[in-house]
Amino acid sequence: MKKYTLLLALLLTRVGFSQTDINQILEIGLDNAQKFSEDYFDAAGESLINAVSNGWYNSAKVKELFHFEVGIVGNLSFIREEKKSFVLDTREYNNLAFRNGTVRQTVGNVFGANQQDVAVVITDGVGAGLEVVLPGGISDSEMGVVPSGFLQASMGLIKSTEIKLRFLPKVKAIEDAEVQLYGIGFQHEFTDWVFPLKRWPVRLSGLVGYTNVKGSYDIDENSQIPGEDQKVELNSNAFFITSIVSTRLPVLNFYGGIGYYFGNNDAEVLGTYQVQNGPLSSQTLTDPISVKNKTNGVKATIGAKAQFGVFRANLDYSLQNFQNLSLGVHFGW
Repeated sequence: MKKYTLLLALLLTRVGFSQTDINQILEIGLDNAQKFSEDYFDAAGESLINAVSNGWYNSAKVKELFHFEVGIVGNLSFIREEKKSFVLDTREYNNLAFRNGTVRQTVGNVFGANQQDVAVVITDGVGAGLEVVLPGGISDSEMGVVPSGFLQASMGLIKSTEIKLRFLPKVKAIEDAEVQLYGIGFQHEFTDWVFPLKRWPVRLSGLVGYTNVKGSYDIDENSQIPGEDQKVELNSNAFFITSIVSTRLPVLNFYGGIGYYFGNNDAEVLGTYQVQNGPLSSQTLTDPISVKNKTNGVKATIGAKAQFGVFRANLDYSLQNFQNLSLGVHFGW
């Protein structure tokens, strides 16, 4: 399961706020660091909420009482070109200018990559003349997809209702970084509400779901900045509501849905940091950066599910802010 852990949580923890990057960010000043971090991580926060809104269903049919299904859900979220960068306008920052003299410049975010080093210069006050190279993205090249995954189980309840649970235990997927996930959802089938619907070749249902993601990264282990209790923590909450329709065929069925997702992320750089250069040189900062963002949107999903005895597999594609391909492999009866 390690290769399916929520990589976005780690982007907001280990990769994005690595010991080198946080030093670079703080050297441009506290207010500037906060502003830069919000823009730098905005797309990653959106992508995380988008990713965990997927994989909730593979049929409009709910299970009979105490019938169950257990499996693994894997997602691939696709990153559009415009979500790999942002425009940094130095007029929105304090005493900051690009080394090349431009006022506005497109720079890579956590998903992107700068073709060449992008440097800014402190123009006034303490640290005037200091040149700081802005952090790049997750790697030397742009990132096109983000994988995620978790365990998911469902069981039939009374009154045409089904409960769904998703879980990823706390795992140390990358050195000094941990991530965990849990979620709960309820699906209710409407087919039996109206007698004529029982004769339709399709089933209808609705679903609501909630997912929480927590991540942490211990900076202390390899920190290049003197200080104590240095770490990054992430808390993400995502909600999803959707209608579902599916066919009634015996082996291969098709399903789809129109839904709405919304959520928020809160990533914090915690601990004390003794900045060595720039406007904050010789100062000790406590819990210096907090990045919060919200996102919402409409999504449409279409997919197919095959059933062979107690084994099931499904594949679907979702049109949303970050388009997504989801694969599920399940066991149940």
